Amino acid sequence: MLLRNLKLYDFRSYSETALSFGDGIHVIFGENGAGKTTILEAIYVLALTRSFRASLDKHLIRHAQTLFRVHGEFTTPQGHQLNTILAYSRDNGKHLTVNGQRALKFSEYIGDVPLVLLHPADLELSQGEPRQRRRFLDVLLSQSDRQYLHHLIEYNRTLRQRNQVLQGRHHDEALLAAWDEQLISHGAEILQRRHEAVEQLSDRVRVLYGALSDKADQVRISYRGTIRLSEGETLPEGFRRSLLEKRQREWEQGTTVIGPHRDDLNFTMNEQPVKMFASQGEHKTLVIALKLAEFQHLQHQRHQAPILLFDDI
Repeated sequence: MLLRNLKLYDFRSYSETALSFGDGIHVIFGENGAGKTTILEAIYVLALTRSFRASLDKHLIRHAQTLFRVHGEFTTPQGHQLNTILAYSRDNGKHLTVNGQRALKFSEYIGDVPLVLLHPADLELSQGEPRQRRRFLDVLLSQSDRQYLHHLIEYNRTLRQRNQVLQGRHHDEALLAAWDEQLISHGAEILQRRHEAVEQLSDRVRVLYGALSDKADQVRISYRGTIRLSEGETLPEGFRRSLLEKRQREWEQGTTVIGPHRDDLNFTMNEQPVKMFASQGEHKTLVIALKLAEFQHLQHQRHQAPILLFDDI
């Protein structure tokens, strides 16, 4: 996937700007605060429909304005043109237009512009909070597998509803059991896809880390789930049993304590936890290898090279 043209209107510090790109590598340089990261952010927004820096779309609007618009023109490996416009206004919310047609569901677009971003906050992937690693998996798999994104959206919707039941005054076991089945159905699909992806990522990272570091260190990534399967159990069966085992604790805490939303990744080097024993240089090399593995995974799944963005690394 190649980005040919980018236009920004009232996006962050830019009132209006247009950029054109040819083939190959492009380097954006300038003084601090010149808006270099904002350009990468705009490209990311076009691909993922959300920012990697701002939690709310309204924070992307230039000061004293009421809306922003980002327009990208892409070319696929087959030579097809993809024109995408993402706009957000305080009054009308967010809208996505692809090749002149209004996109009713963003989930049906994500993955059409595969993208990998490496920015300074990613250096916490190997040593930061679990939610950062879960988000890494979600962004990767949402771009490579549209069914994963469907199950993730439905799982999160079900999780909110289930937690509301757990927080209610009356313990409605029948209603909770109904939400259990929805949670299990979507959660098992998420877990299956995560396990498969992590196994592939681990193999790729091991090779890439060795090439980047020129060392013989054995790097491994494994999935650390909150659901432990007994011998012969399927994922849905294990999920259902685990929910029943945690029932009393969940009523007491008013929240769902197990599932994909509580899982994590383990990084080890020579069978030792990376978080405890790796140097800062080793952490950085590992994260770069992880991002390059993400690139390879998307390239394999989408049958085209993703756009690769490096920010101040």
